[in-house]
Amino acid sequence: MNKENVLSAKKLHAHSTYAVKKKFGPFYTGGQVSVSKDGKQLLCSCGDNVQVVSLDSGLVEKVLSHEGVDVTAFAVSPDDKIIITASKALLLKQWLWKDEVKCVRTWKAIHLSSIQCMDFDPSSTVLATGGSDGSIKVWDLVGQYCTHNFRGAHGVINTVKFHCHNLTLYSSADDYTIRVWDLQSSKLISVLSSHVSAVTSLHFPSDNCLVSSGRDGVLCIWNVPELRSTVPSLMQPTKIIPVYENVNDAVILQPNELQKLSEDIVQEDFFIITAGDKGTIRIWGNRSGKCVLSQKVLAETKGIAYNCVNKLPSENKIVAVKSDHCFDFLCLETLCVQKQLVGYNDEILNIKLLGSQENFIAVATNSSDIKIFHIDSMACQILAGHSDIVLSIDVFPDRSHFASSSKDNTIRLWKLDEEAVHAECLAVGSGHTHAVNCVAACNLGSGFMVSGSQDHTLKIWSINNKLTTPVLHVKHTIMAHTKDINTVAIAPNDKLIATGSQDKTAKLWSTYDGKPTGKFEGHKRGIWCVQFSPMDKILASTSADGTVKLWSITNFTCLKTLEGHDCSVLNIVFTVKGTQIISAGSDGLLKLWIIKNSECVQTIEAHDDKIWTLCSNKDNSLLISGSADSMIIVLEDVTENVIAKASKHEENVVLQRQEMLNFMQEKRYGKALYLAIALSQPYTALNIVKDLLWENYGRENLKKYLLQLTIGQKQTLLNFIAAWNTNSHNSFEAQAVLKFLLANTPPNEIEDFPNSQSVIEALLPYTERHYQRLSKTMQQSKFLDYSWHVMKMQSHEDSV
Repeated sequence: MNKENVLSAKKLHAHSTYAVKKKFGPFYTGGQVSVSKDGKQLLCSCGDNVQVVSLDSGLVEKVLSHEGVDVTAFAVSPDDKIIITASKALLLKQWLWKDEVKCVRTWKAIHLSSIQCMDFDPSSTVLATGGSDGSIKVWDLVGQYCTHNFRGAHGVINTVKFHCHNLTLYSSADDYTIRVWDLQSSKLISVLSSHVSAVTSLHFPSDNCLVSSGRDGVLCIWNVPELRSTVPSLMQPTKIIPVYENVNDAVILQPNELQKLSEDIVQEDFFIITAGDKGTIRIWGNRSGKCVLSQKVLAETKGIAYNCVNKLPSENKIVAVKSDHCFDFLCLETLCVQKQLVGYNDEILNIKLLGSQENFIAVATNSSDIKIFHIDSMACQILAGHSDIVLSIDVFPDRSHFASSSKDNTIRLWKLDEEAVHAECLAVGSGHTHAVNCVAACNLGSGFMVSGSQDHTLKIWSINNKLTTPVLHVKHTIMAHTKDINTVAIAPNDKLIATGSQDKTAKLWSTYDGKPTGKFEGHKRGIWCVQFSPMDKILASTSADGTVKLWSITNFTCLKTLEGHDCSVLNIVFTVKGTQIISAGSDGLLKLWIIKNSECVQTIEAHDDKIWTLCSNKDNSLLISGSADSMIIVLEDVTENVIAKASKHEENVVLQRQEMLNFMQEKRYGKALYLAIALSQPYTALNIVKDLLWENYGRENLKKYLLQLTIGQKQTLLNFIAAWNTNSHNSFEAQAVLKFLLANTPPNEIEDFPNSQSVIEALLPYTERHYQRLSKTMQQSKFLDYSWHVMKMQSHEDSV
């Protein structure tokens, strides 16, 4: 279909159509994190799932689910082909995950309580599991049985690790000891008890060396050959490196992985990267025992602990996971953060598009930080500044300056540098005495912004273009409502300000002097959102009473009330030059309304919880929603695609109809019947069956055609028969086709048809009526035969 036809068809199309383009949801809620062998994917624990996340797009590509039961541990095989997951239900699942996710085996773990750690041997055929019951099991994945059961540790098993080459298994438990188990003799051969707190990781830099890290703030280096020959009570590490913080995880680096760094320091055998409670990644040399490189931490992020760290095999980078579920990607040579991903956002309270190309989004979550995401990669920058939860964000026309408001009673003005992908705070405004629920930026230039607060006041802030001082000044302070102000909006020409409050009213204010110009009353509950129409003198408001109202800003009367939501309507956006509205409800539904006829033309089941925020780009081609379910969903306008598909479908239907008529004229009844079924034309199909039955060998040909039908075609044909059977003139053809269909289709297959029961119930009374009519006709025909026979006999007697 050419472009002109699409455009002309779009004019006739009554409304826009939106479809989900991307979903950004939580992919990490704490626990274990691994990196795929090719370094392109992260594997993260997320509740009852293990999520496979693309590092390029930040999207969840695959999900390994335990269906409602939390995952406690998982392990990826060294060949990267198998993943084993364990859940609180004490079930182990073996997955193939590279091409498509497939659970190939499920078995019951014989631990008494949940599994806390796992490890594969180098051959990917043996698995060790450590449980919170203090036991360790070794599983043969090929033979599918448990080969070893090690006991003796006190408390939870924290780590298990196979040696690279010899048949030994290393484990650590809550008793602060490391135990070495011989897999050949199934005996404990060494106990290492140098640590005075929990051991968090075990690594083998080489066949002869073991490195252990602990929450006692030290790294211990052990000589592996001595572990099989030395008396355990006399065993001591060859070196202890104090790191002066609780070490949550560690990674080993070889010298060739730090070539530039190793030229300037004493030659080391290997390096150790530590992640700990102080929130600083550091690299230590094994010989010198000194920190050779430390991460430079910003003051606002200092103190957020790192829980785990992994190498990215394909790049000279590491990924470290913070306790706030933020993933930092650091360059090994400088330990500078080059990229960030956020594993869990909590509730999404507000979203606005940023950037000249609108390819960034500023997100306010249930946090004091603002997160700036790149839409394509979901790489994130976290902006610290507010001291309490950020409640609202709005963007100035240049799409680089934006404002935020918070529970800390302040508002802030920010500027985004797109090239550096960095935003900084330019000024702070204080003066409210309670949380600032909403903020709005002017639509022409950047001369002012307004804020509404729980202290019932509306403030108009003036912005000096030069911003000589980092302090925003209040131009007007207005006692606007008798309850909390939930929403504020500025008219497209910047002359009016609208506010909505928990006092069930919306009001208009003059931007010039702050004086009231109008009041809107009619909602039965508090107002959550107000928005000006971009084209008409209309104000839209949403309320907890489940309605959207459109008001005239000239005479303050209610023009329309849109009813359709069964719960609170939390947000709205005008689209298509103010002719349509998209509303968001607390039930997770988005509704598209045509203002002209007050009709809801599309309902999108987008979220599982309250949709707090909704925004669109300048041309309304993208719509972004954020919800209390932690999901950010990007929807795109697919109107042209829908129209093009519909037009193409119509063209195909016309061609198929013509082709069907040609087949009927050529008496190619089989192909004509298949097309009639495909086009859902029951009475055309009836005519084809009638013509076919009049032909020589028609019944045999009909049976042959019916035998070639697919299950879907049989289901459609059964619906046709039910329609034919209602008319006695068509009963012969209906019963003939029904006989062939029932005779050649297994009963269980018919039972699987979605509406088989209702169709059969519709067939029975008419079929019984047809049978009774035929029986009566048969009886009457017998009387006719008898009368004719009597008449013939009488005529014969008279002639004699």
